[in-house]
Amino acid sequence: MKNVLRKTSAKDFNRRFPVGSRFRYYPVVGVPDSEEVVTRSVAWHLQNGKTVVRVEGKIGGVSVYRLEPLEAFHEVPQGQRG
Repeated sequence: MKNVLRKTSAKDFNRRFPVGSRFRYYPVVGVPDSEEVVTRSVAWHLQNGKTVVRVEGKIGGVSVYRLEPLEAFHEVPQGQRG
């Protein structure tokens, strides 16, 4: 896991990754086991400051810190954001 999204805000995540983006999800940090997931919501901040997003196959939000993009990120035009 490369931790490329460790300090990413919800606003930045949503700008870079539209709903439907594909990621490798690492349920346990530091363990190489992972699975491919697709986002199904925009990201948001929890009260504790963590940035989370809903992904297919999981209940609730998962930390963006545990996600690694499978596609090169791109700027999402403002009118097309989830």
